Amino acid sequence: MKRNANILQIENLGIHFDTFEGTARVLDGVSLELAPGDTLGVVGETGCGKSITSKAVLGLLPVPPTKIVSGRILFQGEDLLDKSEKEIGKIRGTRIAMIFQDPMTYLNPVFSIEKQMVDVIVRHGRQRGEPVTRKQARTQAVDLLDAVQIPSPADRIREYPHEFSGGMRQRVLIAMALSGKPDLLIADEPTTALDVTIQAQILRLLKDLVNRFNLSILLISHDLGVVAKLCRRIAVMYAGNVVETATIAQVFDQPAHPYTQGLLASIPRLSRRVDSLEGIKGSIPSFIDPPGGCRFNPRCGHAMSVCRKEKPLLEETSPGHRTACFLYKSSWPNT
Repeated sequence: MKRNANILQIENLGIHFDTFEGTARVLDGVSLELAPGDTLGVVGETGCGKSITSKAVLGLLPVPPTKIVSGRILFQGEDLLDKSEKEIGKIRGTRIAMIFQDPMTYLNPVFSIEKQMVDVIVRHGRQRGEPVTRKQARTQAVDLLDAVQIPSPADRIREYPHEFSGGMRQRVLIAMALSGKPDLLIADEPTTALDVTIQAQILRLLKDLVNRFNLSILLISHDLGVVAKLCRRIAVMYAGNVVETATIAQVFDQPAHPYTQGLLASIPRLSRRVDSLEGIKGSIPSFIDPPGGCRFNPRCGHAMSVCRKEKPLLEETSPGHRTACFLYKSSWPNT
């Protein structure tokens, strides 16, 4: 099989949920690319499909009610959607690892950090075909806690989750994610539950780990500031669609899509005085009965008749900068 240049490539991913009210079309042809050793941030309002996309990569969406209706998820050239649950299970934690936003939810309060980390390392060793003893696993666990900058790791590993602060618990989850020696790390809102000071520390830690372990990171966040601190590229999502992709500098200096422009306009800036913050009028549409054409058209101040009839393509509007919007001539449909 020919190897793909990207470590992760999502192509035209469509996902529906069956609900009592009807079929919710939560992802409508999502496409993303992540190169080896690169960092990509996926941003957008709550409910835009960011976490659904990340969980689809690891097969973490329940079936039913989930139905994948189109697309491919290529990881190192292999389509993950073609793999069985057993095959995906061998990839989770080893080749692809995930960090979730609430560390207390994913750490068992009745077991010590040592037991939980050792169990994970032993399991990952079996998955890779490299069995390790529990003694060896404990040594690795201490080294990993040291790598994520937990002081006195040989002593603290014996403690329980409630004896750690929120930031330290998040570091434990990062250490557990690294224990499988993954090539791709998916971080789903990893700093949301943390205060600003601890948030900055976790972001600096992740940036350091990218360089030290040659990781590729897919960061899910609603905070453009968080993404700007960690990622090189950004993908903006709205209502189940990717509406803009570019480098961080391109998006902040020259945002192209009206939705991206609205997100940036809503961020307070120390350089200017305003009486009130600008916001995007309206709310995310229903996924059961979404608007026709561009899903952003009911909230867009630039909407044209074509926006209500045709879905714009995600096309290059400048080198390395792609936008799905009819304001750019290359996006107009063939008529």
